[in-house]
Amino acid sequence: MFPWEHAAVGYILVSLWARATGRKLDGWAALAVLVGTQFPDLVDKPLAWSFGILPSGISVAHSILVSVPVSILVVAVARRYGAATVGVAFALGYLSHIPADLLYNGFFFGNYDVIRAFLWPLSHGSESSMGGFLAQTWFYLRRFVVFLGRPEAWVLVAFELALLGSAVWLWLGDGAPGVELLKRSVTGIRRGVTK
Repeated sequence: MFPWEHAAVGYILVSLWARATGRKLDGWAALAVLVGTQFPDLVDKPLAWSFGILPSGISVAHSILVSVPVSILVVAVARRYGAATVGVAFALGYLSHIPADLLYNGFFFGNYDVIRAFLWPLSHGSESSMGGFLAQTWFYLRRFVVFLGRPEAWVLVAFELALLGSAVWLWLGDGAPGVELLKRSVTGIRRGVTK
């Protein structure tokens, strides 16, 4: 799955959780879900593709044997510091990544073998070449473009539009959390540069 798809899936889950529990999402929760949804790829892909430390770009951080305890720890620490919503947002974002990858790889590309990667260290996914982060990213982008040329690609395009549209609709309904945090950050950076 591409980063924006993971972000959309995670945000949808967090927004629905917040609505079901009567919580309000703020900028920190929006940032936490964004980081959580990207976390497995930010750990595994560079360690496999650029440094050759991991056998696959889907391994340690994608493993349910790692992601579940890490998520529990993050929620516990966040709760201890009075930021339970932020902790849950990260955890839901992180935990949404794994089934989303499985669904995406299996349904759209027929690669159900990827399920082994989610049980690292007991097993791991297909070996990744250590061609570097940019080379691997280019490989997946090319594969995606080739897939778009197939007749059944309309299913993916419809899925993408529905997924992204749903996430944006919920985000706007939640008051666009994160925009104010972004504005404050940009203002702070601008002030720091102009001093």
